[in-house]
This record gives sequence, C-alpha cells and structure tokens, in this order.
Amino acid sequence: MKKFVAITAVLFLLASLSFSGQSHAQDTAIPEEVKRQIEILQSGTTKEKINAARTLGKIGSEAVPAAVYLIELLDSPKKYRSPLDKILNVVTIVGKFGDKVSIESQHALIKIGGPAVGPLSEALLNDSRSRVRYNAAIALGDIKDAGSIDTLITALQKDVDYQVRMYSAEALGEMAEKWSIELLDNAVTALMEALKDNDQNVRQKAAAALGKIKSMRSVPALIEALQTYGKDSNAAPALSKISLQHLGNDPQKWQKWYDSNKQD
Repeated sequence: MKKFVAITAVLFLLASLSFSGQSHAQDTAIPEEVKRQIEILQSGTTKEKINAARTLGKIGSEAVPAAVYLIELLDSPKKYRSPLDKILNVVTIVGKFGDKVSIESQHALIKIGGPAVGPLSEALLNDSRSRVRYNAAIALGDIKDAGSIDTLITALQKDVDYQVRMYSAEALGEMAEKWSIELLDNAVTALMEALKDNDQNVRQKAAAALGKIKSMRSVPALIEALQTYGKDSNAAPALSKISLQHLGNDPQKWQKWYDSNKQD
C-alpha cells in the first residue's frame, strides 16, 4: 500500500510539473507587447484602452491572444473626447465627436483577421449582450472568412435581437465580395427567409445582401417582398443589381422579366 501511495505521489508531481511547464510555455508564447496591451485593456483609462486597441490592430494576427479582451469591450459606452472634440461638440449640431472604445476594439479585431474569427463567432452565438453580438457580426462581415458563414446564418435565423439579425444579414452580403454564389447557397436561403422577418430593418438588410450576392434563385422571393412591402422592402434595388435592369417598384414588371429570363 505504501509503495502504491509513493508511486501515485510521484506521478502526480510529474503531471503537475508537466502542466506547469505547458502553462508557462503558453504564457511566454504571447508576445510581451501583446501582454502589455491586454493589461491596459483591462485596467487602463478610456484613452489608454483606445490606444491599446489601435496598437493591437497594428500588430495584426499575432495579437489574437487579446481577442477575447477586445470582444469584452465591444459594448463599452466609453468615449474619449480630446480638447478639440469637446470644442467641436459645442459649436456643431451633431455633437458626436470623439473616439469610442467599442469601435476601436472592433477595428482591432478586424485587423487581427482570420485568427479572431473563432472568438468572434463564439461571442456572436453565446454572449448575453446584444451590443457585443451585433458588433461581432459586423466584424465578421469585414473579415469575410468563410468559416463564419454558418455562424452568421444561425444568428440571422435565431437571434432574438433585431440588430443582431440585421447586421448578420449585412455581413452575409459582404461575403459576396470574396466568395462564390455556390459557397453562399445556404446564406441565400437564409436571406430569402429573412425577407419575411417581422422587423423592417432586417428585411431591408436581407434584400440588400441578396443584391450583392446576385443569385437568380432569390429573384422570386425579392419580387414577393416587393409585392408585400412595396418600396420599403428595398427589393427593387436588389433586383436591379441582379438583373442589370431598372424596372422600379412594380412587381409585375419584375415578374415579367423573370419569366422571360429564368432558367428551366
């Protein structure tokens, strides 16, 4: 029995040393500059957090260990106003000059690029804060990584917040700049369904996205949206992009064009 206990103790010690070594290796693998900026993101002033986000964006993909900390700030209400911003806010009607922590964090994530897609996708589907989710959707649309398409489709179909659905639809449309219609086939289906969303903003973004993808398969759904919601559907501009025709907001004209040009 004593021999068994001794062997177990040795094995536990070796395992502990191995885990400690792995953790230390993982920690030292993070560039020192990234570590410093992460610390600032956690405890710095508003201005310092903005500068840290900008620094991480300049570092690029190697700054991916900071992604989760940047995502945490996507719903930050903090804004830094320089003395000039304060003056402009007084003398102009707009009064919105200044740099936002949330926007700078989003820009940094976009510049980190592909390596940030995993954490952003996780946030889009699971974060409890809607501002984090829709800012994650916007970032994914700008990164345009094919690995995020299914995540964006899920958010478009299932998220309870209309802004998340709206920006997910927009992000799927952005994918058309980089990926083929064939790869976006499931996205087209989801966007066609979103043309019947109960929120007008979502419907409009879905129509605009379909106009960017330019799939003939979406034409009947866009004509139906035009018939149901009229000009506010945003379907006519999408149909014009797909067809290179300008037939206005008359669904009958678009149906006639489609009947003449659809492929059997």
